Formats: sequence, C-alpha cells, structure tokens
Amino acid sequence: MLCTSHTQTQGRWTVIRVSGTAGDRLMPALRVQLAQAVAVHPRVAVDLSGCRLTGTRWMSILLEAAHLAPEHGHLFAVVSPRPHADRLCLPVLARGGRLLLCESTDQLAGLEHAGRR
Repeated sequence: MLCTSHTQTQGRWTVIRVSGTAGDRLMPALRVQLAQAVAVHPRVAVDLSGCRLTGTRWMSILLEAAHLAPEHGHLFAVVSPRPHADRLCLPVLARGGRLLLCESTDQLAGLEHAGRR
C-alpha cells in the first residue's frame, strides 16, 4: 500500500495521520505537508501508528518539521512511532530535545508545556 495521509483535529492539536508504507521516494510530499502545517497550526502532530517507515529520509523530514515549528512559535510532536523507529532513533532525538514523542494522541495535551522553553 502506498503512503497516504489525512489531517484531523484532536483537542487543540492538528494531527496528520500517515498510513501505508512511507519510503524515501514518497517523502517529498510529506515534507511539504508538514512544513505547511507547522507554519499555520499552533500544535501539529504526525501520527505514524499506521505507517511502515522504510529508508532514512523520514527522519530528516521529522527533524525539519520539529525545527520549523518553534520558528513560528508552534509545537510539533511525533505520535505512535512504529517499534523499529521507536527503538532505534527517535528516543535519541527526543533526549536531545529535538522531538516531542508520545505513544498515542491521547497524550498530546500533556506535551503542550513540555515543548515550551
């Protein structure tokens, strides 16, 4: 299945749910979608729970969105990373303060103060 995404709201957050297989060749569209979202919406989360990540470009796209959001005074979070991504790299990026992570969209409300410095 190809990678698809749709946007919805969860409380005060705009959630972009990604589903299918997200390989390197499909990442440019996600990059644009996340950049546009973090420029406009005060709280954006990308939900990867329905997504199988392949390749490596997805990591740089998440970091770009995480970097762009504070430039607009906004928050960016990653929700439900798949087990391989969760174990291998996202916690390292989160420890460095570069990504806000949570296991479900229900936890987004608790991240609002965590991301403010």
